[in-house]
Parts: sequence; C-alpha cells; structure tokens
Amino acid sequence: MFTYLLYGLFILACIILVVVILLQPGKADAGALFSNTVSSTAFGPRGTASLLAKITIGAAAAFMLIALTLNLPVFKGGHSILESTPDTAPAATPTPSPAAQASPAASQAAPATSPAAPAASPAATK
Repeated sequence: MFTYLLYGLFILACIILVVVILLQPGKADAGALFSNTVSSTAFGPRGTASLLAKITIGAAAAFMLIALTLNLPVFKGGHSILESTPDTAPAATPTPSPAAQASPAASQAAPATSPAAPAASPAATK
C-alpha cells in the first residue's frame, strides 16, 4: 500500500516539475550565453528566488528522494533474480530399466541394414 502511495507521489512530482519548468520565463538575452564576452549574468541574478523557482527546487528534491526511496530493496522485493532458486524442483528424468536396454555386444553383432547392391552401369544393359 505504501509503495502505491510513493508511486503516486512520484508521478505527481514529475508532472509538477514539468509544468513548473515550462511556466518559467526564458532568458531575454539567450544569445549572450554563446558570445565570447565573459559575463556573470549567464545564470541570472543571485537575488531572491521567485515562487516558481522555489516550487521547482521542491519538486526536484521530491523527485530525487522518492526515486531513491523506490529503489530500496524493501520496495523491490528484497531479493535478486540471480540469487533466487526455483520453488519447484525439476522433475527427475526417468531412467530406463535394465531389461529395456539392449546389450552393447548384441547391437554391434547384428547390423541394422544390409548394404545396398551397386547399381548397374548403363553400358552393361546394352
């Protein structure tokens, strides 16, 4: 139940993060970032953060923390597929009875098929 709550919060944090990032205004002089003049305004002023910036920081922190929490073994089942053993043992292969097995000497003494007779050559039939 708690896992479903975390997944719901995770999806909500994703949606809020996308919406808030798209609502933020763009830089007016984005071309200045690629010019050769050195300026400290590349990342904006260091003044107080707006409400959208605070929501972005909160949603990003929630996104990262919930993602790390969902990755814990408690929520994933706690075991690895490589370390697990199958619950049911495989069925034992039936061993043939000694009476059903032919002795190796008897199978070598009698050939299964006789060799085929050579075909007559076309010159011998004329």
